[in-house]
Order: sequence, then C-alpha cells, then structure tokens
Amino acid sequence: MVEADGLFVYGTLREGGSNHAWLQRTHPEGLTGAWVAGRLFHLSAGYPALVPVTDPDVPPPGPGWVRGDFVGYEDGADLDFALADLDPLEGVEEGLFTREVRPVVLEGGLRYHAWVYLFHVERLPRLEREALEILDGDWAPYL
Repeated sequence: MVEADGLFVYGTLREGGSNHAWLQRTHPEGLTGAWVAGRLFHLSAGYPALVPVTDPDVPPPGPGWVRGDFVGYEDGADLDFALADLDPLEGVEEGLFTREVRPVVLEGGLRYHAWVYLFHVERLPRLEREALEILDGDWAPYL
C-alpha cells in the first residue's frame, strides 16, 4: 500500500469553508493548492462529492482534475490523529464517504500521495442524475 504524505481537501474543509475550523484544530503544518484526478459534484445537501478517475492525459488544471488543498502534517502520527478526528465529520463509518490514498499534483508540479474523502464510482450514475457536476473541478464558488 502507498503511504500518504498528507490530506487533500476540496470542499467544506478548505479555507473559507464551513468546516475549515475543524481542519485547523488538527494542527496542520500548512496547505498548498493542489489537484487530484476525479469528477466533482455539488450535492443538494450543500457539500461536494469527488469520484476518482484515472489521471487525465493533460496536467492540471483542466478537465478530469479536481482543485483543492494539499494539507501537510509534521509526521505520520499527526496525520493519523487528524484523520481520526475528521473521519466522523466525513461520515466514513456510515459509508457516506470512503477514504483512500490518491496521487495529487501540487501547484508547482510536484507529485505526492494524499488521503482523499471520496464517493465510490458505483454511485456515479445516481450522482449524474441527482447532483450538479462541476465541470471546472473547483468547488470554491460554493464556499
């Protein structure tokens, strides 16, 4: 299994988002703009859902990339503590989101791996019917 270097956030945990204070209480070292391969949907419940896809042929930004923030922590223990605090917020136990390690591309082009809260691809048909797809991959206008 690939080790995660941090956490990728793309919705309410981002700066300006309704749950950013929850992220801040996990004591991140810092954050920087980043992208992860996926399709992004705005749900009527007021938050986004990311469905993973294979990396697009073109680098971000562009179609097939979701914009967010790469959140770094001092070490693996701090990251684990943060995930234990954030998993209940993201509904991991209830199956609302799953958490997986995915490749991320930072603004400067560096590539890392990060934990990302995702909707499983099996839910894609329902999302396509019931949610608004955000084609530019950036949920910032909803923050």
